[in-house]
Amino acid sequence: MSVHQVPHPTPPLAADRSLLSVALTTEGPASVVEVRGPLDMDTVDLLVDFTTTVLGGVPPPVLVLDLSGVSFFSAAGITALLTVRKRAATRGCALVVRRPSRITVTVLSLVGLSDEFIIE
Repeated sequence: MSVHQVPHPTPPLAADRSLLSVALTTEGPASVVEVRGPLDMDTVDLLVDFTTTVLGGVPPPVLVLDLSGVSFFSAAGITALLTVRKRAATRGCALVVRRPSRITVTVLSLVGLSDEFIIE
């Protein structure tokens, strides 16, 4: 049997490891966006676009980002949080970061931004 005849195993899809999910719920007057998965260059647009939609029309007085399920947090994630915060503020909406994952807290602390967000 030559090398060309040996079937190669199919590698796992990269998309399986890079899926980001966002879900919207409400708690009283607040809109809560639950974020699960990696916040990186490939996924942050989903979060920014989703929150922009939530802020459209009549925005909630408070937008809560539940980041407890964030498994990876990169510089693109930082930019996304800053973008969401700015868009929320221009719509008169307060942004609260809820239960940020360990990696999220670590990265925000490393870049000196942990005091820039209301964290619960």
